[in-house]
Amino acid sequence: MKKVIYLAISLVLLVSCDEDFASLNTDPDIGVPPPETLFTYAQKEMVTYKGGGEWYHENHQKMTWAQYLVQGNANDSDVNTILPGSKYSTFYITVLNHLNEMRVQIATLSEEEQKFYQKLVGASEILQAFFALRITDQYGDVPYSQAADGRREGVLDPDYDKQEAILDQLVEELNNAIDKMDENIENNFDFSSSDLAYQGDATKWVKLANAVKLRIATRLFTQNESKAREIISSVTTDGRLFESNDDQLTIDLGGTYRGSAGADFEWKGVMWAAEPMVEFMKSTADPRIRIFYEPNGYTQETIDAFEDPSNISPAVDIDNDTEVLYTTEEGEDILGYRYIGLPTFRNDPNIGIPDYYLYQDQPNTIGNNATMLSKYNRRLLQNCGFRYGGLPEPEGNYVDVMLSYAEVCFMMSEFILKGYATGDATDWYTRGIESSLQTYTMLGEKQDLTLRVADKEYPYQPISETEMANYLSNPTIQLNGTDDLEKVYIQQFLNFYRLPDEGWILSMRTGYPKYGSSLLARSPIDTPEIPFPRRIPTPEPGDLNVAKWLQANSDQGFTSPRDESPIALNSQRLWWDLNNPTVGSGGN
Repeated sequence: MKKVIYLAISLVLLVSCDEDFASLNTDPDIGVPPPETLFTYAQKEMVTYKGGGEWYHENHQKMTWAQYLVQGNANDSDVNTILPGSKYSTFYITVLNHLNEMRVQIATLSEEEQKFYQKLVGASEILQAFFALRITDQYGDVPYSQAADGRREGVLDPDYDKQEAILDQLVEELNNAIDKMDENIENNFDFSSSDLAYQGDATKWVKLANAVKLRIATRLFTQNESKAREIISSVTTDGRLFESNDDQLTIDLGGTYRGSAGADFEWKGVMWAAEPMVEFMKSTADPRIRIFYEPNGYTQETIDAFEDPSNISPAVDIDNDTEVLYTTEEGEDILGYRYIGLPTFRNDPNIGIPDYYLYQDQPNTIGNNATMLSKYNRRLLQNCGFRYGGLPEPEGNYVDVMLSYAEVCFMMSEFILKGYATGDATDWYTRGIESSLQTYTMLGEKQDLTLRVADKEYPYQPISETEMANYLSNPTIQLNGTDDLEKVYIQQFLNFYRLPDEGWILSMRTGYPKYGSSLLARSPIDTPEIPFPRRIPTPEPGDLNVAKWLQANSDQGFTSPRDESPIALNSQRLWWDLNNPTVGSGGN
């Protein structure tokens, strides 16, 4: 109850702050809630910001770039363009601003009182570093060391820190936060009711700090390998890594948040499942397929409705694509042709054939107009309150897993295979797959993935232990000395389905999925290939700081900060990305 009351107070007081950020950032006499409420508010907004422009970037553009989904009729619109987005302002106006104000308040207290709040301060520093990494990952040089000095210090033209310096500072801040958490303090402030993620558990916050450090290390492999090795060594020596799904960074707001209605999600074109991803998941009987994507409407009833089954499009191969992917609780076998992805390749010869692919979403239709192509599971990605035709209002709630145990497991497996750490790569890999399957099962349950196709309701079906065991025993995904590193990358890629930012970063830093792979292959988009953006343009600041913004862009080698053309955003890379392989080359 205390957390709910504080959150209500913060919403009342902080709405006006967001409406007039300039005033907030310069007037130190404006009243603010207690420190722990600022902490809660920052956590909450890390989730709910997805209802705005960020929904467009993460679950529209990045989903198509990474080839989790296909836009329109085989990416037939300007799939490779990008806008600055809302993540940038979310970090500065909401997350950094409020966490810094919380720490400033605590710093004015007596030494004894500061000790009392020390672990809350440490948690805030870890949370800030987690989000700051997401900002510099895609914007490069940004204000950081002076970014929160406007309100108290009057710094309205903060310096743009170099990305390399920001990454170093984040590691230092995480180390300092761990020290704060480790110190044995007799009298600690109990912030359990204000902590949406870990309920004030210092041990879990330390594990998160180490997980964020490992993420940072992956950004340094091609630019500062010795630093990456140093970070990995420090974390593995410390030993406090995620040990189960209970440790992962999960924000669950309960019934208060169901996600966005999704108007931004398909504003450039309807989104469909991507053929390479769907076919790989079918070939390995990956049980996550029914969580990621919706089956089509080609039930036996639909097939029987055709006067001549030979009139069914070859895209739905009812004669050969008949592997049983899973059996529903009602006993219906879901065969391979129930999941049909759309080619990502604009020049696919079948795209131009009339009625070869039916670009329609008809959940209540049986027969030759039934839904043919699989869509993304809308209650998983878009809005867990989504109502399929005729179904009642669902009661699920949106849950964000922002850094998973599976991600840590796959990073550790990667590090061991590359010689950066010691241990059993197969064991970490296996645990990563198990964790990913379990986490997506949890998300399916929480978000009520019941759906309707072919005028039939399909209740959500959790992944069973048998399905999990069968998947792990599949030779295609097992580590056996052949393409082991690629297999780790593919599982990390699959795990990032709900974090497409990270999936796209994985593709940039590793080159996987790669063109022509015998496993999960990346597909060309066009001939010649489209130059996809590797960064997001930094938003133009107000007049007070435009000179430093221009200089930061020049320092990074950007010919014009206002050049947002695909070729510029592809070729003019950020510091961490300068030496990474071409997406699809499988080069790292």
